[in-house]
Amino acid sequence: MKIKEINVSLSGVIPVAAYENLRPSFSITVEPENGEDRDKIITELRQYLHTIFDNEANRGKAELLDKQYTNIRFYDNGKKYPSVTSILGWDKDWKITTDELQQYASRGNILEALVTQFLFTGKWIDPHQVPSLREDVAIVMGGSLGFNWDTCSYKLFMQKYGDKIKPEKVQGTVYNDETLYAGTYDILGTFEGKRSIMDIKSGGFDMRQLAAYAMCLEGIEQLVVLPVGPTDNQCGYKKPVICDTIQNEYREFLKARAKFRQRFGI
Repeated sequence: MKIKEINVSLSGVIPVAAYENLRPSFSITVEPENGEDRDKIITELRQYLHTIFDNEANRGKAELLDKQYTNIRFYDNGKKYPSVTSILGWDKDWKITTDELQQYASRGNILEALVTQFLFTGKWIDPHQVPSLREDVAIVMGGSLGFNWDTCSYKLFMQKYGDKIKPEKVQGTVYNDETLYAGTYDILGTFEGKRSIMDIKSGGFDMRQLAAYAMCLEGIEQLVVLPVGPTDNQCGYKKPVICDTIQNEYREFLKARAKFRQRFGI
């Protein structure tokens, strides 16, 4: 008996998704070549369809969370990866309004652009003249908090520590397929000669965030926070915060990742 084609199908119900009881269905048909093992073909096709179904379930759950929670963000790389900052911050009891949070975020975006451009060019840009910063500038300048990046310590900080930073790449996105998360680091390079993940911060920080990025890369020796926000220090700047206990910080991140998965199923 000669088998001319093999058809394998898979359908199911995803009970937790943006659309109630999402029912994806997939089918694949192949024509075996002479000598190919029929059972092996069927097994491989089933595995492939199960992978597609799992990705659809992942996407359905992520789309539901997008609708329900404004503070949870996903990266899309064929499937949905919850962001590192969402994993660490979804359950925080924020004491400020969404509008104020946006002002902090926009000031941070501007400071990141100022510092990274200076690292590569040795010159300070004018945020008003950068099209990609136009919205952030408007939010900061017109915001209720009265922020202005010129009241921050980025120039004095870079004057003191800029020559210790050797950037390789900025704003790099990383994905972790094993634990399923993604994020964007500020700077990958060396600080004082050690390969580092560096984060530009105008306020608080969480070393677990940097550790999560570091575990997606090879050869990272330390995590470094570059504090460039406002300061009352007499010298006009704060010292970098350096952490070399990456595994310890990552273990703490994994606890937060498990809590996120338990709460949202993704």
